[in-house]
Amino acid sequence: MLKPLMKERLIQKYSLDMGEVFFFENYLIIEVAEGICFNHEKATELSLLTNLHFGNRPFGYISHRINSYSLKPTDYMKIREVFPNLAVFVVVAYTTAQEISVKIERIFYHDKIMIFETLEMAVASVKKCLELETQEK
Repeated sequence: MLKPLMKERLIQKYSLDMGEVFFFENYLIIEVAEGICFNHEKATELSLLTNLHFGNRPFGYISHRINSYSLKPTDYMKIREVFPNLAVFVVVAYTTAQEISVKIERIFYHDKIMIFETLEMAVASVKKCLELETQEK
């Protein structure tokens, strides 16, 4: 469960079959439910919400991996189609197995996936990356 550690106001929380999704101004935090297989279909479902909240603006995606679930790594090849405005992708990993999983996911994602040990560090990094991207434009 998401701790009330954010200085920013939570815009919207969704409780979906795939898990909990928390939307902030420029990023989301997803906590995928235990035992779910997160695949292209679920990413597409999530993209409807990202389009609603972020429109064409760049956004950050934080995967807060507090539960054990599976991913379909080959679906990462399609992630850019599903989230065209995704500017930064971050994972909060709590175990060595999760870190190894992210390293495998990087092979299929074809872009940078940052790993952090705490949600606080992940949020700070996402905010900094989005700030830098805004300055570059």
